[in-house]
Amino acid sequence: MKNYDVVFHVNEIERIFIAIANIENLIKDSLPIKPNIELVVNGNAVAVFSDKVVIKKMVVIHKLGVTVIACRNSINIFCKNNPECTIAEDKLPSFVKVVSAGVTEIIKKQHKGYAYIKP
Repeated sequence: MKNYDVVFHVNEIERIFIAIANIENLIKDSLPIKPNIELVVNGNAVAVFSDKVVIKKMVVIHKLGVTVIACRNSINIFCKNNPECTIAEDKLPSFVKVVSAGVTEIIKKQHKGYAYIKP
């Protein structure tokens, strides 16, 4: 079986657990192949980075090879005028990659042939 590339897009808080479950199922179902997977979080969903349960689940999928990406634009909007914001870029877990715009990241991946999944 050929390896494949997938980008999961979450912009709604309530969809994060579905996306993580989809990712875990994809990884299990793909063995022994290890697909290239990105999880792009933008919009209001960036609030999930303040949830310890979500972070624990993200650590698990990151250790399985998933790249977790946060949108800087969304974080800046979420944290606007709040210096104590718990999801400020400098407070995110070290495994989270921050890109300037989540939608741009998704478009770049689609142009590279990544499958787009929006749980």
